[in-house]
Amino acid sequence: MHHIPAYATPTPAKKIEVLDLDSSLAEELSAFRKKLERLRLDKEKTERMLKERDAVLHFQMKELGDRGQIQKQLEIEVDRLFRLKELKSYCMRISPIKSLRERQQDDKKINGGQLHSLEIKAEDSEEESVDENTLQSPTPSDSSEFHIENIDD
Repeated sequence: MHHIPAYATPTPAKKIEVLDLDSSLAEELSAFRKKLERLRLDKEKTERMLKERDAVLHFQMKELGDRGQIQKQLEIEVDRLFRLKELKSYCMRISPIKSLRERQQDDKKINGGQLHSLEIKAEDSEEESVDENTLQSPTPSDSSEFHIENIDD
């Protein structure tokens, strides 16, 4: 007869312990795999979120750069306009050059005023002495001035 040694024969208690140990290890392995899968998904989600934030930050940096360029161009334009205004006022102080229209309007004002004052003087002189001084009709000459001639009889 064969005799099986006592240490080699599994007892039912030992079988339960081994099965418990195997099931415990399987549960731990399953929990570890689930945790590893969850960590991998979290990692992917975090990477996607970081990529999106990076894209948003990159877009905002580009917008800031564009706004900076526009602001720089506007500052240059404002500086040019300010310098132009200063140059214009400087030129006007040095040599005020009137346009042809301004000169014509000034001539009309001067001529109209002289004509009016000449008419008043003529009326006064006629009342004082009729034959001493005679006023001839004012006619503008080439220099836009009126000449009054005194004729003695």
